[in-house]
Amino acid sequence: MDKFSEKSLLALGDYYVYGLIDPRNKQIFYIGKGTGHRVFEHEKESQGSPDSEKLKLKTIAEIKAAGLEVEKIIINCNLTEAEAFAAEAALINAFNYVSDIGLTNIVAGHHSAEALDVENFEKMNGAVELQKSEIRHRIMVIKINKLYRRGMEEDVLYDSVRGVWRASLKRVKTVDYVFGVYNSLIVAVYKPTEWFICKDAKDKLPRQDIELTPRTENRVFFIDNDFENNEPLDEAEEFYLYKSIAGLKLNQSAQNPITYLNPSV
Repeated sequence: MDKFSEKSLLALGDYYVYGLIDPRNKQIFYIGKGTGHRVFEHEKESQGSPDSEKLKLKTIAEIKAAGLEVEKIIINCNLTEAEAFAAEAALINAFNYVSDIGLTNIVAGHHSAEALDVENFEKMNGAVELQKSEIRHRIMVIKINKLYRRGMEEDVLYDSVRGVWRASLKRVKTVDYVFGVYNSLIVAVYKPTEWFICKDAKDKLPRQDIELTPRTENRVFFIDNDFENNEPLDEAEEFYLYKSIAGLKLNQSAQNPITYLNPSV
């Protein structure tokens, strides 16, 4: 089946929300909203772009290669556009919160943040905002929105923040502290002991699965000896941790995950 009958289209209404299911494990791998025959169009995209890097299309191509068909479900129908946006976003957030169900959706949903447990919701929304006048050090701010996971181990968080990054070695060596920032919340603070260029310190890379290419071999990363030796946070680290930088004038939507803060004069 690759399209609806006219009677079914009338029953669907203006907008509906649907799911694509992998028949190999019976798990939903994509949530979407649409009108008309939208639910069937993903497979056509896959046929036209079998080598696409998009995980959704890759999953569809693998299902087809196994001689199977993508299963499709209509989750809700007869929706307005606003209702469809809200339902899609809520479902994506709920599914992504369950760690063993990984959706292939690229974005979380229209004007939507991810689902949070109440403790992290309070940290995110109840955090004290860091004031410009309170910055007493040279800070490197690294956005780790795509790398951060709730409840991740401290060592994994450390490796996520410390590199590898496209930045000037001369510039980063002037930094006093590095912030790991998730959705404007400072979730990690480190005091770099030493900085390295990847190609010159392959044995010290944050993760051994990092493949060095001409694009990445000149990127930099750091080590924090105090963290690695389980030393307690110093006074500055304790002060900055779990504060919000939402009120500071930083380009939070920039593609480059790195920005810098300097002490107030």
